[in-house]
Amino acid sequence: MAVDIPNYRIIEKLGVGANSRIFRARCMRTGQDYAVKIVKIVKPEDAGFVELLKSEHAIGSAVNHPAVRKVFELRLMRQRLRVRGAILFMEYVNGIPMSDKEFRSDLDEVLRLFGEAAKGLRAMHLAGFVHADLKPNNILVTAEGALKLIDLGQSARSFEAKSRVQGTINYMAPEQVKRQTLDARTDVFGLGATMHMVLTGKPIATGMNQTVSMHSQGLIGKRVSELRQTVLHRLPTCVSRMIDDCCAQEPQDRIADMSAVLERIDMARTILARPGAGETPSSRDNAGPVNESVNPSDQQQPVPGKSASKKDGQEL
Repeated sequence: MAVDIPNYRIIEKLGVGANSRIFRARCMRTGQDYAVKIVKIVKPEDAGFVELLKSEHAIGSAVNHPAVRKVFELRLMRQRLRVRGAILFMEYVNGIPMSDKEFRSDLDEVLRLFGEAAKGLRAMHLAGFVHADLKPNNILVTAEGALKLIDLGQSARSFEAKSRVQGTINYMAPEQVKRQTLDARTDVFGLGATMHMVLTGKPIATGMNQTVSMHSQGLIGKRVSELRQTVLHRLPTCVSRMIDDCCAQEPQDRIADMSAVLERIDMARTILARPGAGETPSSRDNAGPVNESVNPSDQQQPVPGKSASKKDGQEL
């Protein structure tokens, strides 16, 4: 995709999306850097991607919170009075996604960061929107420890249903798959599923990603709760229960909203700050207590990120 933005210089490519490219671009007049998402219409069906960019601009402009990437301007590219594409100017964030292998923090810091994410999501919900595409790749962390939620391309108005299934399988709430009404509890599920991936390196078991195949015959007849148990037992109980309560299959069974998620995160951090409180169920059965490290076998091991590439699961 050839890139030419008048009065801007392209510094680097930041990412690739569905029919879009994201670049870091510098304004030659002010010297300020922006993240610019560019979509071009090559065939008639590409017009839908421009509409998504318009939606992202509208939603991003309506939300003002330090944990949500700012959206500034949308420019339509026209040729002979026809729209040929669009450019969205957004805040440039010098950070890495939680999916990056370089992302490493201890358990308390990871919980703090998810608390910041919950605050940003609460601001979105108060503005009347649902993010609907939470995953490690859409959460950036700076060297200073600041957090930014990015990519509002799949976001939607609260209490509305989408006409088609959109999202990433390992993080989608069941109501997204069923094309039912979305609300704050949809993001509660997504945040819990993201927390599970960051803390364990594995996607949470759901009715959507546990399929029967020649490679998964051992899963036949097992409940989702049983499949989760094998991984969640490695985490401190206060953390594993919080994740499980975020990711209940039925919305009414989940933690109600982001304020309640924040309370659970603060409670978990308080519990884990006590001496010996990082004990996991498995360690209670087999040995003495461990600290708040995620891996009981190595008390000093930080929480690893995961390789970016395709490990967030299949996008729809």
